[in-house]
Amino acid sequence: AKKPNEIIVNASLASLYPSTITFRVTYNNNNSANDLVGHVNLKKELRVNEPKWLVLHLSPLAASSFLPNNESLAVASTTQLPQQQQQEGDAKEEQATPTLRIRLLLSGPYRPEISALLSIGSSWFSIVDSTQSNVSSVFANFPTQTFYLYNKYLLIPAVPVAAAAVVLTPVITGVLLVGLPFFLPLLAALTTIASALSVVVAILYFSTPQGRERLGQTLIYPLLNTVLHTPAGQRLVYDIGPRPTPKSLAQSVLPTDIWSKLVVSLVIDFVGSSSYLIPIAGEALDLSWAPIQTILIAAMYDDVSPNLKYVSFVEEILPFTDVIPSATLGWTREFGPQLWMESMEKVKDVRMVVERERDALRDI
Repeated sequence: AKKPNEIIVNASLASLYPSTITFRVTYNNNNSANDLVGHVNLKKELRVNEPKWLVLHLSPLAASSFLPNNESLAVASTTQLPQQQQQEGDAKEEQATPTLRIRLLLSGPYRPEISALLSIGSSWFSIVDSTQSNVSSVFANFPTQTFYLYNKYLLIPAVPVAAAAVVLTPVITGVLLVGLPFFLPLLAALTTIASALSVVVAILYFSTPQGRERLGQTLIYPLLNTVLHTPAGQRLVYDIGPRPTPKSLAQSVLPTDIWSKLVVSLVIDFVGSSSYLIPIAGEALDLSWAPIQTILIAAMYDDVSPNLKYVSFVEEILPFTDVIPSATLGWTREFGPQLWMESMEKVKDVRMVVERERDALRDI
């Protein structure tokens, strides 16, 4: 139901989001020249589905009618005037600076693909929560004393198995080391299976309420908050314009300062060269990592090295070329000249100090 003093404008987000809304305050007379207006650029001031209080600085209609894009939220800067004129201007401004306090909410649905993902996630979490609740109720009804008794009886087969594992571990390790070239395909297969099982276990754990809470507090919520506060993130989730490119999305979360960029670049190069941990089979992983690395390098270093992303893709997709640190080369290209000039200035300053000290010692 519509509340008192509430105005509802129905329009598509794509057409409403880039608009400038004009608020007009009218008086009970026929002279419209006394009306006051204020403007709000929705794209600049609001985010979708986040209410916000604004204070608009109103101006006479005659003065603002020729400025449709006037930003009433900005405080006009004052020029330097003589003291008397400045005091008179301040007094007039205090007497005639009308404002309008409003609460705006730009609401709208998610994009269809985002709604579908949220629906699938909600269904999956409901299944996991129901399964966990049923399993917990079964174990809750299980007699504690009987459970401890079964644990005690399980020691009978467990002790021989543990002893055999301890004794045979050095033997198996030695055999694997001697016959490593022969067991390499088996080792690669076992590593792949173990990795897949680890991923499945992690997905199941982070689908539980405890896992969702831990993952949300440490990663999901900060990441979503960062992404949704950017224009690219808003365009990704809501239909307010063309969908963002992968590069613009990466730019919204990647750092821009020198040290954070260096850390991210080293991590990118480490992941790219980690395929050597699994010879032959690791090269197949480069097929999936190559486009991801290209997008990350383009997002960070396209301004200084537009062709670096192509070099990165080629060295990652070709076999036995992962040792080239493409991301670190981009960092060197961007910050290397600056650091070199600063270091030369420091060396020059130190040399001048040494020469002055040497001249002072000669005079003594």
